[in-house]
Amino acid sequence: MKDRGIRIVAVEPLYQINLGYIARIAKNFGISDIALVNPRCKVLGKNALKYSKHGADLLHKARVFKSLEGAIGNRFAIGTTAVWHKTDKSFYNIYPLDKAAMMLQKNNIRDFCILIGRESTGLSKEELQRCNMSVIIQTPADYSTLNISHALSIILYGLTGWLVNRRIGNIYAGSKEIEALEKLFGNLVRRHSNIRDREGVQRAFRNVLLRANPTSKEAKAIAIALSDRHETGNRRRRSRA
Repeated sequence: MKDRGIRIVAVEPLYQINLGYIARIAKNFGISDIALVNPRCKVLGKNALKYSKHGADLLHKARVFKSLEGAIGNRFAIGTTAVWHKTDKSFYNIYPLDKAAMMLQKNNIRDFCILIGRESTGLSKEELQRCNMSVIIQTPADYSTLNISHALSIILYGLTGWLVNRRIGNIYAGSKEIEALEKLFGNLVRRHSNIRDREGVQRAFRNVLLRANPTSKEAKAIAIALSDRHETGNRRRRSRA
């Protein structure tokens, strides 16, 4: 995914290693805009550059701001927190990650900034109040506070998935392949005189097929098994026997 106007805002980062990981993750997601608010560590320190890997160039051009307002500018701001009740000053404007992603997609919000809080205390209530929305990563464990770089990777994956044309997408069977399977299965159903509700059986097959989301290879394999040529070949082999 190329840069789409997304900015990562790290508020008072304390450890170089986390700063490095933030740059690396930004590089993974094609984001080139990193803003730092009053960093507490050396931005171009040895460990920051070491752990940024191929994202070191992002640290070199990261912009440093004295205030959160300056880092956000006029962008749509998304806060992050592991403590949902911190958002009471913003009328509990907090959403699970999947819900937040749906809202961004519905409103076609492509340019936004993600605020990552301090390693020790996260974002304050006042900082979360400044955000247009806040997100929380729900975990099944009682201890839900994640390392800031780990949280960032999950949040970016969740919020930008709908913007990405993933390479893996074209391995799945398309509508024409699905229709071909339905037709072959329909032919098979019609040849069975003991099936009374043919439409119901075909509908069940379609439902299962769509839920399965088969790959093109799987669809071709199933098509061979359902095809008349396969049945004809079996009959010929049986007749020779």
